[in-house]
Amino acid sequence: MSIFQRKNIVAYSDEQLIKEIECGNEAAFNLLYERYSNKLFRYFFRLLGNDRAKAEDFLQELFIKVLNNAHTFSSTQKASTWLYTIATNMCKNEWRNTENRQRLMRQFEAWEHQSKNALDKLQSQHLARILDKMMSQLEEEERLVLQLRFQQELSIKEIAAIINIPEGTVKSKLFYLLKRIAKQLKTNPML
Repeated sequence: MSIFQRKNIVAYSDEQLIKEIECGNEAAFNLLYERYSNKLFRYFFRLLGNDRAKAEDFLQELFIKVLNNAHTFSSTQKASTWLYTIATNMCKNEWRNTENRQRLMRQFEAWEHQSKNALDKLQSQHLARILDKMMSQLEEEERLVLQLRFQQELSIKEIAAIINIPEGTVKSKLFYLLKRIAKQLKTNPML
Protein backbone atom coordinates (compact mmCIF):
# COMPACT_ATOMS: atom_id res chain seq x y z
CA MET A 1 0.00 0.00 0.00
CA SER A 2 1.37 3.36 -0.95
CA ILE A 3 1.80 6.26 1.46
CA PHE A 4 -1.02 8.09 -0.32
CA GLN A 5 -3.39 5.16 0.18
CA ARG A 6 -2.29 4.88 3.82
CA LYS A 7 -3.12 8.55 4.39
CA ASN A 8 -6.56 8.05 2.88
CA ILE A 9 -7.34 5.05 5.06
CA VAL A 10 -6.20 6.85 8.22
CA ALA A 11 -9.13 9.20 7.73
CA TYR A 12 -11.60 6.29 7.64
CA SER A 13 -14.01 5.88 10.49
CA ASP A 14 -13.80 2.71 12.56
CA GLU A 15 -16.96 1.48 10.87
CA GLN A 16 -15.42 1.99 7.42
CA LEU A 17 -12.32 0.12 8.55
CA ILE A 18 -14.40 -2.90 9.53
CA LYS A 19 -16.08 -2.88 6.11
CA GLU A 20 -12.60 -2.74 4.55
CA ILE A 21 -11.48 -5.63 6.75
CA GLU A 22 -14.44 -7.62 5.44
CA CYS A 23 -13.01 -7.05 1.94
CA GLY A 24 -9.61 -8.34 3.07
CA ASN A 25 -7.86 -4.99 3.51
CA GLU A 26 -4.89 -5.74 5.77
CA ALA A 27 -4.03 -2.09 6.28
CA ALA A 28 -7.54 -1.44 7.58
CA PHE A 29 -7.12 -4.31 10.03
CA ASN A 30 -3.75 -2.96 11.21
CA LEU A 31 -5.19 0.52 11.69
CA LEU A 32 -8.20 -0.77 13.64
CA TYR A 33 -5.76 -2.78 15.78
CA GLU A 34 -3.68 0.35 16.41
CA ARG A 35 -6.77 2.29 17.44
CA TYR A 36 -8.19 -0.29 19.85
CA SER A 37 -5.52 -2.73 21.01
CA ASN A 38 -4.35 -0.73 24.04
CA LYS A 39 -7.87 0.11 25.18
CA LEU A 40 -9.08 -3.46 24.77
CA PHE A 41 -5.98 -4.87 26.43
CA ARG A 42 -6.61 -2.70 29.50
CA TYR A 43 -10.28 -3.73 29.45
CA PHE A 44 -9.38 -7.43 29.37
CA PHE A 45 -6.63 -6.94 31.93
CA ARG A 46 -9.04 -5.44 34.49
CA LEU A 47 -11.88 -7.87 33.82
CA LEU A 48 -9.64 -10.94 33.91
CA GLY A 49 -8.12 -10.30 37.32
CA ASN A 50 -5.02 -8.37 36.17
CA ASP A 51 -3.72 -11.45 34.35
CA ARG A 52 -1.42 -10.00 31.68
CA ALA A 53 -0.95 -13.25 29.74
CA LYS A 54 -4.66 -13.97 29.64
CA ALA A 55 -5.43 -10.39 28.60
CA GLU A 56 -2.93 -10.67 25.74
CA ASP A 57 -4.45 -14.00 24.65
CA PHE A 58 -7.95 -12.56 24.76
CA LEU A 59 -6.87 -9.50 22.77
CA GLN A 60 -5.43 -11.71 20.05
CA GLU A 61 -8.54 -13.90 20.06
CA LEU A 62 -10.76 -10.84 19.78
CA PHE A 63 -8.96 -9.58 16.69
CA ILE A 64 -9.13 -13.05 15.14
CA LYS A 65 -12.89 -12.85 15.73
CA VAL A 66 -12.89 -9.44 14.02
CA LEU A 67 -11.16 -10.95 10.99
CA ASN A 68 -13.47 -13.95 10.87
CA ASN A 69 -16.68 -12.09 11.64
CA ALA A 70 -16.31 -8.68 9.98
CA HIS A 71 -19.18 -9.69 7.70
CA THR A 72 -21.53 -9.79 10.73
CA PHE A 73 -20.87 -6.16 11.60
CA SER A 74 -23.91 -3.98 11.06
CA SER A 75 -23.26 -0.49 9.79
CA THR A 76 -26.08 0.70 12.04
CA GLN A 77 -23.92 0.21 15.11
CA LYS A 78 -20.69 1.79 16.24
CA ALA A 79 -17.51 -0.18 15.81
CA SER A 80 -16.51 0.43 19.41
CA THR A 81 -19.82 -0.99 20.63
CA TRP A 82 -19.33 -4.07 18.46
CA LEU A 83 -15.75 -4.59 19.66
CA TYR A 84 -16.59 -4.13 23.34
CA THR A 85 -19.62 -6.42 23.01
CA ILE A 86 -17.36 -9.16 21.66
CA ALA A 87 -14.82 -8.49 24.43
CA THR A 88 -17.49 -8.51 27.14
CA ASN A 89 -18.99 -11.76 25.87
CA MET A 90 -15.54 -13.35 25.84
CA CYS A 91 -15.05 -12.33 29.49
CA LYS A 92 -18.50 -13.57 30.48
CA ASN A 93 -17.75 -16.93 28.87
CA GLU A 94 -14.45 -17.09 30.74
CA TRP A 95 -16.12 -16.26 34.05
CA ARG A 96 -18.82 -18.85 33.42
CA ASN A 97 -16.20 -21.48 32.57
CA THR A 98 -14.14 -20.55 35.63
CA GLU A 99 -17.20 -20.73 37.87
CA ASN A 100 -18.12 -24.12 36.42
CA ARG A 101 -14.58 -25.44 36.93
CA GLN A 102 -14.58 -24.18 40.51
CA ARG A 103 -18.04 -25.65 41.17
CA LEU A 104 -17.00 -29.00 39.73
CA MET A 105 -13.81 -28.98 41.77
CA ARG A 106 -15.80 -28.27 44.95
CA GLN A 107 -18.22 -31.07 44.09
CA PHE A 108 -15.36 -33.41 43.30
CA GLU A 109 -13.56 -32.57 46.54
CA ALA A 110 -16.77 -33.15 48.49
CA TRP A 111 -17.29 -36.38 46.61
CA GLU A 112 -13.70 -37.46 47.33
CA HIS A 113 -14.24 -36.68 51.01
CA GLN A 114 -17.49 -38.66 51.02
CA SER A 115 -15.91 -41.52 49.11
CA LYS A 116 -12.97 -41.62 51.53
CA ASN A 117 -15.41 -41.88 54.42
CA ALA A 118 -17.36 -44.53 52.54
CA LEU A 119 -14.18 -46.47 51.84
CA ASP A 120 -13.20 -46.36 55.51
CA LYS A 121 -16.50 -48.06 56.31
CA LEU A 122 -15.89 -50.70 53.68
CA GLN A 123 -12.94 -52.09 55.61
CA SER A 124 -14.99 -54.67 57.43
CA GLN A 125 -15.43 -58.05 55.79
CA HIS A 126 -19.19 -57.81 56.01
CA LEU A 127 -19.27 -54.62 53.98
CA ALA A 128 -16.71 -56.04 51.57
CA ARG A 129 -19.04 -58.99 50.84
CA ILE A 130 -21.96 -56.59 50.34
CA LEU A 131 -19.85 -54.52 47.97
CA ASP A 132 -18.86 -57.62 46.00
CA LYS A 133 -22.54 -58.51 45.59
CA MET A 134 -23.35 -54.96 44.51
CA MET A 135 -20.40 -54.95 42.10
CA SER A 136 -21.75 -58.05 40.40
CA GLN A 137 -24.98 -56.16 39.71
CA LEU A 138 -23.22 -53.20 38.05
CA GLU A 139 -22.58 -52.78 34.38
CA GLU A 140 -19.11 -53.72 33.17
CA GLU A 141 -17.89 -50.13 32.72
CA GLU A 142 -19.19 -49.15 36.18
CA ARG A 143 -17.35 -52.06 37.80
CA LEU A 144 -14.23 -51.17 35.87
CA VAL A 145 -14.32 -47.52 36.99
CA LEU A 146 -14.78 -48.49 40.65
CA GLN A 147 -12.06 -51.13 40.55
CA LEU A 148 -9.55 -48.89 38.82
CA ARG A 149 -10.18 -46.03 41.24
CA PHE A 150 -10.49 -47.82 44.56
CA GLN A 151 -8.75 -51.14 44.16
CA GLN A 152 -5.97 -50.09 41.80
CA GLU A 153 -5.90 -46.53 43.18
CA LEU A 154 -5.48 -44.95 39.76
CA SER A 155 -6.08 -41.26 39.16
CA ILE A 156 -9.12 -39.93 37.33
CA LYS A 157 -6.87 -38.99 34.42
CA GLU A 158 -5.43 -42.51 34.21
CA ILE A 159 -8.88 -44.10 34.34
CA ALA A 160 -10.13 -41.79 31.59
CA ALA A 161 -7.20 -42.77 29.39
CA ILE A 162 -7.65 -46.50 30.06
CA ILE A 163 -11.39 -46.54 29.40
CA ASN A 164 -11.15 -43.87 26.69
CA ILE A 165 -13.78 -41.53 28.14
CA PRO A 166 -13.48 -37.89 29.29
CA GLU A 167 -12.25 -37.18 32.84
CA GLY A 168 -15.52 -35.44 33.63
CA THR A 169 -17.41 -38.60 32.72
CA VAL A 170 -15.21 -40.65 35.05
CA LYS A 171 -15.84 -38.20 37.90
CA SER A 172 -19.56 -38.22 37.20
CA LYS A 173 -19.71 -42.02 37.08
CA LEU A 174 -17.84 -42.33 40.35
CA PHE A 175 -20.04 -39.76 42.05
CA TYR A 176 -23.29 -41.41 40.99
CA LEU A 177 -22.02 -44.95 41.65
CA LEU A 178 -20.99 -44.08 45.19
CA LYS A 179 -24.26 -42.28 45.72
CA ARG A 180 -26.18 -45.33 44.47
CA ILE A 181 -24.14 -47.72 46.63
CA ALA A 182 -24.66 -45.52 49.70
CA LYS A 183 -28.40 -45.44 49.01
CA GLN A 184 -28.52 -49.21 48.65
CA LEU A 185 -26.62 -49.63 51.90
CA LYS A 186 -29.04 -47.32 53.72
CA THR A 187 -32.18 -48.93 52.36
CA ASN A 188 -30.98 -52.52 52.62
CA PRO A 189 -27.89 -52.87 54.83
CA MET A 190 -27.97 -56.66 54.72
CA LEU A 191 -28.25 -56.81 50.92
